[in-house]
Formats: sequence, C-alpha cells, structure tokens
Amino acid sequence: MSILNAQKLLAAAGHYSGALDGKIGSQSLAAARAVLLRAVTKTTGWTDQRLVLGAAQALLDAAGHEPGHVDGFWGHNSANAFDAWEDARAGRPALALDRTAPAAAQPDTFPLQKNMAAHYGPAGGPRCTAGTVRFQFAHKLAWDLNTHVNTFRCHELIAPTFQRVFDDAARHYGETEYRRLRLDLFGGCFNNRAMRGGTAKSTHAWGIAVDLDPERNQLKWGRDKASFAGSAFEPFWNIVESAGLVSLGRLRNFDWMHFQGARL
Repeated sequence: MSILNAQKLLAAAGHYSGALDGKIGSQSLAAARAVLLRAVTKTTGWTDQRLVLGAAQALLDAAGHEPGHVDGFWGHNSANAFDAWEDARAGRPALALDRTAPAAAQPDTFPLQKNMAAHYGPAGGPRCTAGTVRFQFAHKLAWDLNTHVNTFRCHELIAPTFQRVFDDAARHYGETEYRRLRLDLFGGCFNNRAMRGGTAKSTHAWGIAVDLDPERNQLKWGRDKASFAGSAFEPFWNIVESAGLVSLGRLRNFDWMHFQGARL
C-alpha cells in the first residue's frame, strides 16, 4: 500500500505519469531519484523500495505534513502524514481529535499540555534528548524490524519515569510474553513536529511521549480495533498510569500506541 501511496504523491507533484499499481518500475525509480536529488538526501545503499518511499517522504515534508525522517522506511508518522496530505488534497477537514480535559481524574505528577514549555523548556531543545532509557532486552524499530535498539533518548526530566515503566513491564510479563504482545515494537519518542490534526507542538517535540506497536494501534483506531485495548494489556496500562503518565487510548479512545508525561 505504501508504494501505491508514493506513486500518488509522485504523480500529484508532476514527477510520475505511470500506472498507480503499487509496483516499482523504471518510471517510479526515475521519479524518486529526481525528487531525492533535490531533497539533498544521501541514498547510498538504499533499495529500490527505500528510494521510492523516501521520495514520498520528501514530498510530504516539503508540503508541511511532517512524515518524520526522510529515510525510506514507511512508519506510522509517514502514514499519518499521507492521510493529512490526502485530506488536504480532497478538501476534507483536517483530522480532529478530542484533546479536551477528560472527566476522569488524572494524576498531577506531570504538567498540563498547555504548560509543557514552562515545565520542560522549549520544544526541540537540548534537554528534550538529554535523557536515556535502557531496555532490559532489545526492542525492534516498528518501521524497520531488522533494526534493534537497546536504548532511546527522551527529555531528561522524564527519563527516570520511562525507565521505571519499561523495567516494571519487563518484570511483570517476562521476555517471552512481552514479545508475544508486541510491546517490544518501539515506535519512537522524540520527534520535533506538530500534533496530528493541529498546529501546536506534539508532546513528542519535548521527548515526553512514547509510541509502541503503531501498526496494531493506529492513530484513529478505538477499542474495537486497537490491540492495546485488550485485557492482556491492563497490567501494562496500570504500570503506565501508576507512574503518573497519561494514555490517550484510555482517556480518549484514540492513539492507543501512545503514552505521555503531560495531562490533557
């Protein structure tokens, strides 16, 4: 599906006139190389698929839809950016998600979203990646399963809390069950971008939010589809919430992949 989406982007930008068939041919590759040449992106060693997807990311980035790094790996940030591009092109309203304060009480361990800058400092600043969290066993990048990570960077103020969550979750489930539940699919932390469907900075821009297993917990999915809404994950969410962190899935029934160190 992502190759087809890339072809749509390349065609709309006037670089591609071939079939929208999701297949990588000479026309798709020529169009991708032309885009990436202008994007000043190093592509040495990239596969054909990465070239085409990287070009699509470059076009989304140029259009202001923030797909994440232009690296040729099509993850949830790229998919959400494509959805925003399609909405804008079709004249549909931008994604609107209810981020108002919920009726349920939230622990006051962390600041309200509107007060993040006062508490954490400027979005994208050096403190946003000054903290380090170490996994008890290697995780896989959700958008590139061949890449394993043992640590990730986050805001220095929230690093001890994230460390506690991952340590407690690993102890509770054990490695075999933890991996079976796909809690080991790391979807990212720091990303200096706007929130989806809005203009304000995302909590990711402060490095105070984590995404896990985005494929099975997509942004718009509710309890009827998101895997993290299942009963097997109740202990995990209890660990998250006992640390004072906020789950958008639990409070607002969207973005079940995500938890953050800021109250709604």
